[in-house]
Amino acid sequence: MTRAQTTMDFAAGVSVFLVTVAFAFAFVPGITTPFTGAGAGDPVSANRIADDLATDSLGAPEDPYRLDAEQVSSFFADGTDPAARLPIESYRNVNATLETPDGAVAVVNGTTAAAGDAVPQDGDVTVAWRIVDVDDRTLELVVRVW
Repeated sequence: MTRAQTTMDFAAGVSVFLVTVAFAFAFVPGITTPFTGAGAGDPVSANRIADDLATDSLGAPEDPYRLDAEQVSSFFADGTDPAARLPIESYRNVNATLETPDGAVAVVNGTTAAAGDAVPQDGDVTVAWRIVDVDDRTLELVVRVW
């Protein structure tokens, strides 16, 4: 019985293992980067808030993306920070705005449809958009999280 292959088999196995470990360290941090870090944007929260506002909170769940004008004006007229009213971590900021097709802030029932702090110009901000209908007007719900 000869054992001449043992060293070669060990070298091949270790090589495959090292290549696999190197591949994991090279690509796994990039995969989780958008979802980690307190100073980074938060795409999960931005999309969750946009969906909640467009399909449930500002309208009727049975008619998603068609917002009720009274609920919209009540939400935006409330002077409190929207981060306190929306499902988001306490260390994050949120800005929710209804915009017209030309990018201006919409006015619904006499209320300017914008809530939240001013968006930082140099920060990492995540934006989620939803096309909604308010009083037969097509508007864009823009949620920014940073």
